[in-house]
Amino acid sequence: MEARTFVHAGKRRPKPGGTALLTGLIFCGVPGCGRRMHRVGNSYQCMARRAGNQCPEASALADRVDDYVAERFLAKLPALEPDDPLALVIADRWAHRTDPGTFAKRDAIAAEIEDEEARLADLEDARYVRGEFKGAAAVERYNRLAERLRERTDGLRAGLAKLPMPSVDVSPMLDGDLLRETWRASEGADRRGRLSLAIDRVEVRKGNRGRRFVPEQRVRIEWATLDQEVSPYPDEASVAARDDRAFISGWHPALHERCLSCPATCPCPCP
Repeated sequence: MEARTFVHAGKRRPKPGGTALLTGLIFCGVPGCGRRMHRVGNSYQCMARRAGNQCPEASALADRVDDYVAERFLAKLPALEPDDPLALVIADRWAHRTDPGTFAKRDAIAAEIEDEEARLADLEDARYVRGEFKGAAAVERYNRLAERLRERTDGLRAGLAKLPMPSVDVSPMLDGDLLRETWRASEGADRRGRLSLAIDRVEVRKGNRGRRFVPEQRVRIEWATLDQEVSPYPDEASVAARDDRAFISGWHPALHERCLSCPATCPCPCP
């Protein structure tokens, strides 16, 4: 699939909602609160008390917070190496935005794989834990059912492997001059969309009345990280390691073939 460039990253269809730069990204940093902040006049304000909650309500001049976060964003990205974890998560989010249809299909197939694996695990429990398959005929029926589920899972994994993975070219975002040029040419929702590629949330702590606003002391940026999810398509090494550990512990359904002629000392719950 044709690579995209950062010039178009973050752009979405217009949606009704707040127009402040950090709308949806900024939260109250008061311990125990964490509610979203909204721009009211010239300031970002915590809305906790209006919602009936007790909070001293952090607030800060919106332009000062916006400028600080934007400058941190514009300075941090060009300093990243191509294999930096933040660069990888930006590419991942960018790809999801540019081709949501493909990822929706992949997610649907992955969910089916999980369902089929859960059915197989329940079937294995039925035989080896609950003892529901007694006798040669029942064991033969179990083998047919298990084989059907494995074939179904293998077919889904093959289909998942054939789906194209959208590709994106993240190198333009590592170019400081191009990044700043693109930022200056964009506004509002486009800028917010770009920020959300790299930032999960911005927290503002409550300040002391009369004291100068020091963003380094009151504003915390939580940079984006990849969701840690278990892949429905594990590599062979991880599967082998899992089965080795299971065999050492005594028994695992994946190795049930060993149980067909177990000695009396076998620790597994053979039928």
